[in-house]
Amino acid sequence: MRILDRTIVSRFLWNFFVLFALLFVFAASIDVILQMEKYLRAAGANVEFGRYPNKAVAFVGVIVEFHGPRVFQFFQFMVGLLAVGAMGFTFAQMHRTRELVAIMAAGVPLRRCVWAVLGAALALNAVAVVNQELVLPRFADTLMLDHVDLSRADRAAFPVTLTRDSSGNLMYASSFDPETGRITGFLGLERDEQGSLVRRTTAPTAAWDEERSAWVLEKGTAVTRDPSVRDGATQSPTPQPAAEWRTDLSPKAIAARHYRLFAQMLSSADLAKIAAAGAIERSQVDRMQLGRGGSVLVNLLVLAIAVPFFLQRGPVNMLQMSVLCAAASVPAIIVSAIVMAAPIGGLPPAVAVAIPIALLTPVAVARISWLPS
Repeated sequence: MRILDRTIVSRFLWNFFVLFALLFVFAASIDVILQMEKYLRAAGANVEFGRYPNKAVAFVGVIVEFHGPRVFQFFQFMVGLLAVGAMGFTFAQMHRTRELVAIMAAGVPLRRCVWAVLGAALALNAVAVVNQELVLPRFADTLMLDHVDLSRADRAAFPVTLTRDSSGNLMYASSFDPETGRITGFLGLERDEQGSLVRRTTAPTAAWDEERSAWVLEKGTAVTRDPSVRDGATQSPTPQPAAEWRTDLSPKAIAARHYRLFAQMLSSADLAKIAAAGAIERSQVDRMQLGRGGSVLVNLLVLAIAVPFFLQRGPVNMLQMSVLCAAASVPAIIVSAIVMAAPIGGLPPAVAVAIPIALLTPVAVARISWLPS
């Protein structure tokens, strides 16, 4: 049995990574062809910035910079569909070489082959969980870049409009660079419970300190409002030096407010922090966190539903089986992802995530139980 398991798992993983490489290279090539002018413009700009010695090297470097981190993003989005495709190629090859007949002749039920594929797919989905929690957050800022950003010196920098933190204070920045976590033109407004201004802090630049949970100000000054009124006017004291401005509006929280897809790239711990800061709604965070576990189950259930299309006892048209498998698997994964990610009719996040799993589980069990041996 171990020889059979190793054979199936090795073929499955090989087909998975071949499919992954081919599809990613194809998608990246199409993007480079369609956006050639922007890549050439970015290559010239990066040579002027002194980042590359010549335009040819810059052209290759810009493509690698843009698409390199997207390898991990592509894997995260496609692991379920690629597992189905790798399974199809694996068992289609075994069917063509009559290996399935030899397995049945040896008294081994075809259902035995399913568990090897499901085990390998579970390992791939476990890698996807690690990728989501540890790898993608490191490249979250880079993944938000567009083609036009490649020609900019500051790339992903953008202004921050007045943004409220969990304490009710407001922050503004003329420019924020998520790659470096630095702000230029910093303005912080501290307010009391009634919303009245208590303290106004400004600084030419500021950098985020994760340990102190504060923006460290360079040449910062602060003015504390004097509540006393003299001659009908509120008094403004002399500005005092300010070294930091404490808040839970971290660079990740600011970027999550600016980019809708940014939160999808963060770890579960980061999502909890930015939800506490009020950057995104708590229900949305719950939906994303539960959906990550639910997507693993959906991928395995859809794979179990798709396996019987290829584990056939007699001669069948594999092209026809492939079309039927795609017609069943692709909509199931896409619709499940939509149901788990999008708020529907005010359903709690746990219920929205459980619906696709509850619908797919009996179908998967029935498909495997009815599999001929």
